[in-house]
Amino acid sequence: MRLDEQAFIEYLEVKKSIDDRSLNCAVWKTLVTAMPPATCEQPWQILEIGAGIGTMVRRLIEWDFLRYADYTALDACATFLEEGRRRLSNWARAMGLEALSEGQRLRISDRSRDIRINFVDAELSRWLKEAAPQERYDLLIAHAFLDLVNLEETLPGLMRCLKKDGLFYFTLNFDGLTLLEPPIEETLDEGILSFYHRTMEERRAGEKPSAGALSGRRLLRALERAGGTLLRAGASDWVVHSVEGQYPAGEERFLQFFLQMVEEALRGHNAIDPSRLEAWFGARRDQLQRGELSLIVHQLDCVGRRR
Repeated sequence: MRLDEQAFIEYLEVKKSIDDRSLNCAVWKTLVTAMPPATCEQPWQILEIGAGIGTMVRRLIEWDFLRYADYTALDACATFLEEGRRRLSNWARAMGLEALSEGQRLRISDRSRDIRINFVDAELSRWLKEAAPQERYDLLIAHAFLDLVNLEETLPGLMRCLKKDGLFYFTLNFDGLTLLEPPIEETLDEGILSFYHRTMEERRAGEKPSAGALSGRRLLRALERAGGTLLRAGASDWVVHSVEGQYPAGEERFLQFFLQMVEEALRGHNAIDPSRLEAWFGARRDQLQRGELSLIVHQLDCVGRRR
C-alpha cells in the first residue's frame, strides 16, 4: 500500500527521534561554530528546502540553535506545510513559547528568541528559476531530501541563494547501504535490498536522473563544482532496534512504514518471484511483531560554505 499524505505525515513525525540521534555530532558542532552571531536587529536568514512538517525547525529550537531568525520553509506539498504550521504552533505553546500565526507565517518568541517562519508552497526547480532571491541566506538546509533532485542542475542555483560565505547544512543523504537483521535468506535478502536501491537509481527529477541511492558520495563530489567548499562531513546512519524486545518511542511504527515503502517500491517489478517476495515481507513483519527486527541505513551529513 502506498503511503498517502496523512500516513507520510505520521512517518515524518515518528522518525524524528531516530533522526535526532543519527545526525553527525562533529558536523553539527562545525555548523554551530561557523555561524555568525544572530541578534534581534540582524536575525539569521535561513532557507530549508523539503521542509515537510517542520521537524527540523522544531529540532533547531529544541537544540537552542535558533534564537533570532527569519526562516523560509519551502516544500512542494501544501498539506505538509499546513500540518507543520499547526504542529509547530501547538508544540511551541506547550513549551511555554508564544506562537502567533500571521497568514502563511508563524512567529515563535519569548524573552530570548524571535523566530519568524514563512511557509512557502513551491516546487523547488520552478522556485529556483522564477522566485529564488540571490545572495540572501546565511544558511541553507536540506534534510533527507537531496537524493530526490538532480545535483548538477540544482546545487548551483541553491548556492546562488546563499550570501558570500553563507553556510549549507545537508543531512541524512542516503549512501547505498540498507541492512535488515536478522537474515532470512542471505541471497534473497541481498537481492531484494539491491533491487530496492535500483528503484532509487531509476528515479527521475524531471527529465534528468535524481541523485538516487548514492546521493551521499555524489553530493560530496558535486559540491565543489557547484561553488561550495566542504568544512566537515560524517556518517549519520539510522540504527533502529528493540531494547529487551520493545522498540523505544514508537519506532516499531517507523519500521512498519519502512517495510511498506520498500514493498511499494518493488511492486510491479518481476525481478523477484512475487510469492517469494510476499513471504519475505511476511517474515520481516513477524520479526517486527516479536521485537527482533533491526534496521541499519548508511547516510552522510555535510556542512560547508559558498565560495
